[in-house]
Order: sequence, then C-alpha cells, then structure tokens
Amino acid sequence: MRNSQLKRHSSESPGGQSGSVQSEPRSVREAILAAAVELFARYGYHAAPLRDIARMAGIQAASIYYHYANKQALLVEIMETYMRRLNASLEQIMREQPGPLERLREAIANHIRLHTSFKNEFFIIDTEIRALEGANRDYIMALRDHYEHLIQEILRDGMERGIFKQSDIKVTSYALITMCTEVATWFRPGGRLSVQQVIDLYSQLILQGLLCQGDSGQRPAGSEHT
Repeated sequence: MRNSQLKRHSSESPGGQSGSVQSEPRSVREAILAAAVELFARYGYHAAPLRDIARMAGIQAASIYYHYANKQALLVEIMETYMRRLNASLEQIMREQPGPLERLREAIANHIRLHTSFKNEFFIIDTEIRALEGANRDYIMALRDHYEHLIQEILRDGMERGIFKQSDIKVTSYALITMCTEVATWFRPGGRLSVQQVIDLYSQLILQGLLCQGDSGQRPAGSEHT
C-alpha cells in the first residue's frame, strides 16, 4: 500500500541520537521537507517545482533525488507523517481516558492543537488529496478513514451508554472534524483568544449539542474573558 519508491526515515524521533555519517543527510532531508511544506502550502503541489524546493533547502536540484524518488514521494511523506501523528495521539487518548465524554473532550483539544500547531502540514493534507497518484491516494485515504473511524467509535460508545444524544454517527463525526479543522483557517497566535480558550469554547459548543442533559460537566476556563 505504501509507495515503494518512497525513501523513508523514522519520523517519530527526528531529534534522536545518530552517528556522524547519518546526521548530515538527515538534516538535508528535513530542510527539503520544510521547503516542500512551505511551497506546497503557499502555491499548491502542482505549482511548486522541485528546483524551487531545492533552492529553498539550499541544495542543488539534482540532490533531492538522493533523498526522494520524486515530488510525489515528498507529498506522501508530509501527509503520512502528520496523519500518523494525528491518529497516534487519538489512539493514546482512547487508551488513557475512561469514557466517551472524557475521550471526546480530549479529542477536540488534540485536533485543534495539532491543526493550529502544524497549519501548513494539515492544510496540505486537506487540499492536496487530489494530487496523490494511484496507491498513494488509497494509502493516505486509509489513514484519514481510520481517524474518522476512531471519532465515530467515541460517538457510538457515548450514544450506546446514553451519554450522547442519538444522531447519525457519520454525519456527526464529519461535522465535528470539519468544525475543529476550520479553526486553523482563522486562528492567529497572539490574537484575542489563546488556543486553550478556543479549545474550551469549542468543547462547550460541541458537548452541549451532544450531551443528553445538555451539561458538559465543566465550564470552559476563562470563558468570561472571551
């Protein structure tokens, strides 16, 4: 299911220990990825040529092929890295939190934090799916589907326990994900609201709509100041 041409490295521990032979190629690889993220987000995948990515990364265009087979491989690595991070963090929440209410509250916070911390990366995931080719598209879509399934599992559990109101689980999950994702389009660091205040507000809005008794069990911190 993965692109066999994609030359991968461990994205989980970029700051880990490594020998001197590996340290330079890894730093170059990270520079290439950072440049690709900036240019894909700014101009779009198709309008960002490899020569411009190389120039921004401070290397010759031909040097990119030592690290990546082609531009498609760059796109796949960006999407895979951040979709896996999103999925792994939600899976951890589901292991650690005892019930659907706590899981959903933490899922909302996690989604907003990641999307406001890595705005360009998730913007690329949301807008460049159409640029993926063949099996690459199937692979990334499977990662997205898994995330939606986890959210739906939380909602289903809450409905079955009588904590959340009965509703269409898929439609509810799509609405929740879209609502939290869109925060990144308008949120500005240093603005009137902090990320935590936005999380508190969104948690209140979403949970009040879902809970059978209309009580989230927790007043958003600092809501009187927003």
